[in-house]
Amino acid sequence: MSSIRLAVDIGSTKTAIYQVGAGVILCEPSLVAVSGEGRGSIYAVGEAAKRMVGKAAKGTTVFSPVLEGEINKDDIAKIMLEEFFRKIELSKFGARVEAFVTVPCGTENKAIKKFQSLFSSCGVNNVKFVESPIATAVGAGAPITESNPCFVIDMGGNVTNVAAVSLDGVIAGVSVNVGGNLVDNMLIDYIEEYRNLRIGQQTAERIKREIGSLLPGDTTSMVINGRDVSSGSPRSMQLKACDIAEPIKLYVNKIHEIASMVMSKLPPEVSAEIRNTGIYMAGGLSGIIGLEEYFYNEFSLPVIVNENAPLLSVLGAGRIMQNERVYKRLKF
Repeated sequence: MSSIRLAVDIGSTKTAIYQVGAGVILCEPSLVAVSGEGRGSIYAVGEAAKRMVGKAAKGTTVFSPVLEGEINKDDIAKIMLEEFFRKIELSKFGARVEAFVTVPCGTENKAIKKFQSLFSSCGVNNVKFVESPIATAVGAGAPITESNPCFVIDMGGNVTNVAAVSLDGVIAGVSVNVGGNLVDNMLIDYIEEYRNLRIGQQTAERIKREIGSLLPGDTTSMVINGRDVSSGSPRSMQLKACDIAEPIKLYVNKIHEIASMVMSKLPPEVSAEIRNTGIYMAGGLSGIIGLEEYFYNEFSLPVIVNENAPLLSVLGAGRIMQNERVYKRLKF
């Protein structure tokens, strides 16, 4: 029987799986709903678990077994990955499965071994790894080679990767525990303080996605629902993009600070190349309106945002697997 080659991106926000020859075959939230102490009873995984966020009964917790790019709940992570593998009917391939897994920039051996153990516990023993910024650059279609680098800013849910990369590896980079979930929490606190309305995590995520903007005076609006802080009663209100610009800017300013730090460490020849190739933005937050203009104004470099920004890492890993020369060079 034929074998199967998979690229897998497991983050705290989402898990995406790419099958060579078929493309992205799964993309679901990296969430599990658990009732009771410890492992407890598993209620839901993935999309079904996300629908329970903020609505679960007392004693039921919805959480990700992956935190800041590392596995922090081994048994729950195993249940989650087994369910995702069940959905893509991986069992019919038996031991003939090869996985290429993306990990944050600079991931240490201890964390790598936990990912190896996770896949092995799910029946996949042939596992290799690639640092996420490299896969992201390939997924974005950046013109990189061993001697032609590019600069990547990948803003994930819990982790942001910022790096200059080539097909020779990461030249300079960092993975920081600052991501879209932080923006959600900032929005929740900001709206409660200034609008006297308490909203949930899913509402905050929707606000960020639909009206998150860096454009001054942006009047794009949406209606949100929550709990009135004073009365405790349900209440709705209209919210404009300019109303929540401050927490959005705080996050983007932090990413700019990190990117500036990485750029300051680059060899002169790499800086010269990046002047031509520009900055490749990835991750769900790269959809913020005005983000391209912001980074262009700050760095005077071309800024490229791909329409598949949230999936560039897994797309790139899948493409690398199809180029044997590059695959052998980059996997570790």
